[in-house]
Amino acid sequence: MLEMPDDLILHVTGLKKYYPITTGFLQKVSGYVRAVDDVNLSVPQGQSLGLVGESGCGKTTTARSILRAIDPTEGEIYFRLSDGKIVDMSKLNAKQLKEVRSDIQMVFQDPFSSLNPRLPVLDIIAEPLKVQGWKRNKYENRVSELLQVVGLNSSYMRRYPHAFSGGQRQRIGIARALAVNPALVVADEPVSALDVSVQAQILNLIKELQEEMGLTYLFIAHDLSVVRYICDTVAVMYLGKIVELADTEDLFINPLHPYTSALLAAVPDADPHQPWLGQTLSGEIPDASTKIDGCPFAPRCEYALDICRKQAPLLNPMGDNEHTVACHRASELELKGVV
Repeated sequence: MLEMPDDLILHVTGLKKYYPITTGFLQKVSGYVRAVDDVNLSVPQGQSLGLVGESGCGKTTTARSILRAIDPTEGEIYFRLSDGKIVDMSKLNAKQLKEVRSDIQMVFQDPFSSLNPRLPVLDIIAEPLKVQGWKRNKYENRVSELLQVVGLNSSYMRRYPHAFSGGQRQRIGIARALAVNPALVVADEPVSALDVSVQAQILNLIKELQEEMGLTYLFIAHDLSVVRYICDTVAVMYLGKIVELADTEDLFINPLHPYTSALLAAVPDADPHQPWLGQTLSGEIPDASTKIDGCPFAPRCEYALDICRKQAPLLNPMGDNEHTVACHRASELELKGVV
């Protein structure tokens, strides 16, 4: 029988997703793209964990591997179902996955491409209910209820996606994710495609639903202000690895990894008279198919030493067990955070 701490709903260890690179007529494997490389994370029940980092760092691949939308190369994904049973998502076959899908759902990034334009809202939201065997008279009432929960009129269920704005479409996507009462919702940059004014409405809705329904979120974003508002803890990813993991306020005020500090410095201050934090990132993210012996951030880090280029740092606790960082110089650097 699988076990994990009672307060956790998700516990991921050693997660990897490698894509083979093939060459030649015989399509011989010549290397691998290490999209996710040995990720470990835990999500407590009823809380939100944020995954942040630059585009291409492996956030979405990590989420899709956890969901088993794609099959991971290695690792264990322990997930607690609503009935208390613990399963290893990485070991489930297609039939078993179908049985646990109702406990883990996803809200997608683009509200325009994630809804089928040929289906009315009723059928879009009811899709997961149909998979679970619900009859029309039951799921129609459920869809009506869900539309009201996300702030839409229940009469809208007969309309098609083209009749809605981006914010309304994302509300429909959220209603679809909530249709089967999931224990965990994976939100993949759910507001990045929306106007700023609409973003605030959707974020408030996400937070209200968590409080009312006791939801747990794995929240993916590149906007750190969004993560600060929504998440209890934050994991910073770089080149497929987690380089820092901490309580949200602790991470924003006291970053220990140079990459985290650089991400925070990139967020402009609303006050035009405030000085820019000044730290900028040079260069690009290295090729994920190139094996790096040292710290993956070393080529772009102004604090890098010889040991950083030769030896990969481990994700170790600093001060207390809730703030972990993978940096050889974390204990000696004084990095700028956000007040």
